[in-house]
Amino acid sequence: MKSFYTKLLSIVLIWGLGILVYSNTFHCSFHLDDVSSIINNFAIRNISNLQDIWNFWPCRFITYFSFALNDHFFQPNVVGYHLFNLIIHLVTAILVWWLTLLTFSTPAMKENKIIQHANLIALFAGLVFVAHPVQTEAVTYIVQRATSMAALFYVASLCLYVKSRLLQESGSAPGPWKLYYIGSLLTAIAAMFTKQIAITLPLAILLYEFSFFKNVHWKRLIPLLLTISIIPLIMLLPESAQSQHIRGDRPADISSIHYFLTQFRVMVTYIRLVFLPLNQNLDYDFSISKSIFEVPTLLGFLFLAGIIFIAKYLFSKYRLLSFSIFWFFLTLLPESSFFPIKDVIFEHRLYLPLVGYSMFLVSSVYYLFGQNTVKTMVKILTVVIVCNSILTYQRNKVWENEFTLWNDAVGKSPHKARPYTNRGAAYSSMGGFIQAIRDYNKSIEINPDFNEVAYYNRGNYYSRQNQLTQAIADYNKAINISPGYLEAYTNRGHAYYQKGDFNQAISDYSKAIAINPNYAIIYLDRGLAYAKEGNLILAVSDYKRAIAIDPAYAQAR
Repeated sequence: MKSFYTKLLSIVLIWGLGILVYSNTFHCSFHLDDVSSIINNFAIRNISNLQDIWNFWPCRFITYFSFALNDHFFQPNVVGYHLFNLIIHLVTAILVWWLTLLTFSTPAMKENKIIQHANLIALFAGLVFVAHPVQTEAVTYIVQRATSMAALFYVASLCLYVKSRLLQESGSAPGPWKLYYIGSLLTAIAAMFTKQIAITLPLAILLYEFSFFKNVHWKRLIPLLLTISIIPLIMLLPESAQSQHIRGDRPADISSIHYFLTQFRVMVTYIRLVFLPLNQNLDYDFSISKSIFEVPTLLGFLFLAGIIFIAKYLFSKYRLLSFSIFWFFLTLLPESSFFPIKDVIFEHRLYLPLVGYSMFLVSSVYYLFGQNTVKTMVKILTVVIVCNSILTYQRNKVWENEFTLWNDAVGKSPHKARPYTNRGAAYSSMGGFIQAIRDYNKSIEINPDFNEVAYYNRGNYYSRQNQLTQAIADYNKAINISPGYLEAYTNRGHAYYQKGDFNQAISDYSKAIAINPNYAIIYLDRGLAYAKEGNLILAVSDYKRAIAIDPAYAQAR
């Protein structure tokens, strides 16, 4: 009974702290990719249309189904989305606590002196995970639910697998351990359909086996190991250009080798962030490494190699520390290796690696201080968690709206184009058009060649000022950079419509429809242009298509 209340208290403390530090996020606005993935994503509008959700992004079907659930029950109300994200984070924190507890029952750990304080160490691991400020990007930035939910399934799968193995080791009847094993397999599959970072899960289970169990049961590992093939197989499926455009997919402007070299420095930054989470930034201005012999790159490589060597050295005596270090690097691999992503660094990529960090930090403090006096360990970890909690609460204030977020990013990345573009959009939405045009101009000055959003936004400004020639010129530049830019075609069509060039407007609306045939408002716009040309049959046809997509579309009716 005492054990039950101890565990219940741990859960209450972890959840209570998590709710407290994220209590100021429920009204934070949508940001960045939230617009294309949620607000303007017609694929999630009908929860029963699983085909549309699947087609939008097969590798993240479960993530987008969860957005469809939110849309069904809360519509565009941001509170429901934040509540869902917070629940995912709280459950994942409890899984970190449970994984730590389970680890102390494994053959490699149950004779270790550290298990005397297993409940306390597991509690602090959960508290470190739930309150760390670097987690804010994966929790408060709504679309990064993909990361936190994949991590939830990832850790759940490992927990269920470990529980199955422990029951099996204890000689339990086949029924219970098989049930946990099936649960592990199902959550592993769910992780694979949530985000591609889950591809390392089978390797994490294998790492855990070698770290904490004496005999590897390959027969039972094989089904879990085979799940590693799910993501590559899904990625072989053909995807529509329409979905890729709406998602904002664009090839990385960096070679595989340069991306890999850059990650040596990126991972050093990640390590700095987990131990010293200051000066956080949504949009880092990170230079690209071109050679291993560049001093920062070489030093980064040597630093990381040294950590791996230490992890190997610690393996025999300090198994939990060693496992935690290897976990950190293993879970970073999908986004920090040879496979280039257009942004070389993002804080949300630390969400899953922080499981390893949480276990490492708490167990390290125990080995350094707790073996002599547990009170010292508790004091140190309490100070760390309190400081992190304050930083998390303060960081969440930055996510309040588009202006606060991008104004922060401009201050920290003053030589990068995207923060100016997005702060300009924030100014524009607040009516600060003079400040907006300054930011767009600054963004284009920094990056005139690959900056379609800045050209598009500046074109919108000119269009509002009825400077249609300048607006069309900027839309042209945006389309030249990104030929599938639906919004640029649509708004260029509006500009031509305002100029009275209805034929050119119809051409642009038709191109936009070819990119996204499920966008009701474009059919209405093209119908209006047809009507202006006197082609009422085609106009009525487009109005009908708009109504078929959105039966409540009063203007189309």
